[in-house]
Amino acid sequence: MVHKEPRTVTVSGPAGRLMATTEGAGGIPLLFVHDVPGDRTHWAEVQHGLATQSVAFDLRGLGESGSAHGPFGVEAAVEDVVAVADALLPQKFVLVGHGFGAAVAGAFASYYPERLSGLLYVEAAGDMRRQQKADTEAWLENFSEAKYGAFHEHWLAPLLLEAKEKTRTLVMKTLRTSRREAIAGNLESLLGYDPEEAFVLFTGPTHALAATTGPETLVAQHPSMSHSVVPHACHWPMLDAPQWFHTELVRFLGRCKHEH
Repeated sequence: MVHKEPRTVTVSGPAGRLMATTEGAGGIPLLFVHDVPGDRTHWAEVQHGLATQSVAFDLRGLGESGSAHGPFGVEAAVEDVVAVADALLPQKFVLVGHGFGAAVAGAFASYYPERLSGLLYVEAAGDMRRQQKADTEAWLENFSEAKYGAFHEHWLAPLLLEAKEKTRTLVMKTLRTSRREAIAGNLESLLGYDPEEAFVLFTGPTHALAATTGPETLVAQHPSMSHSVVPHACHWPMLDAPQWFHTELVRFLGRCKHEH
């Protein structure tokens, strides 16, 4: 199979221009949804190693995509996924979501289960509605215009503890180019998101890749869910452990093809 080189594509989204990178050809297509702060460059190495067709894009207000004024949140991001899928993936595909993107992927799966061949969660948070309201409100306050300037370089520190230097460099670069409004709006929405609906409404192949397995994670809250844990990696396993990630992704694609 001839590998198609990466190609930058502009998709007309519901709130403005969405920038996407499509690469590869054939097989069960993949659509990648990044975390906040982040953009499609977090998937570049993964995409380049795949023989199948894959698409990664920048969510609205992040990376090179437009709509700096939103609206933001899980529901808005699902609309972006729909726009990209409609434009670039007419057939069934596997949806891969990281962090906030995992919630977006789960929400998409609950709304459009018939469009997916599989659902892959990467470092997915569990039901954040279980957390103390006072704690989450105090945390969100850090993303206000008044506090964000002093706070934004520090909030990712716990997530980068195990990170390799090149991972840390890329993540901090995308943090500095991510709009505060998009980060704040998406995180606030995540605190009210119900991840259970995807388990009820999407019955196709589902798997989770995790670097952390604490009580607040989706894999801890759903211990019976198929999952793999990467050793010695931070919140960005696709950057820290690309070979492991590739192996797990290809294995999941095989399962999706078998159960298709």
